Amino acid sequence: MTQARTVNADQMKAAIAEAGLRPTRPRAALIDQMAAWATAGTDFTCEELWHSAQASAPWIGRSTTFRTVELLADLGFLDRVTFADGSERYHVVQPGSHHHHLTCEMCHRVVEIDICLPAEVLETVQRSSGFALTGHRLELFGRCSDCQRHTVPVIDSVDAE
Repeated sequence: MTQARTVNADQMKAAIAEAGLRPTRPRAALIDQMAAWATAGTDFTCEELWHSAQASAPWIGRSTTFRTVELLADLGFLDRVTFADGSERYHVVQPGSHHHHLTCEMCHRVVEIDICLPAEVLETVQRSSGFALTGHRLELFGRCSDCQRHTVPVIDSVDAE
């Protein structure tokens, strides 16, 4: 992903304090790692974050890692990318930013896209469902150009006869 990530660790830590939560050492260590990855443009899984943080802070628990990721996602600092196989990766974003993803189901390459559902479609969904929408996420799946070149296309058995 190529979106500039201008969020730093201090902003995430301040948001946690503003939410009335304690600025614990484990949260600080996890946030510092996520901020470093944001600067490098690196996406991550919860497992990758936990293993990386344990290298410098072995006292960090796995459940603390998962809860901290959920907290920062809820605060708008992490964007969750869900792949066709159900796995998830995260990347640091500026709270309030809005974009969607196109993901390769073969290599897991992610491309941020600026395409969004038209407001009329969202309004129709609200009217027909009775829901008051508070947000949405659009995930498109397919095969990137590299994977298309390196894989054998699926042949429909009807066409093969």
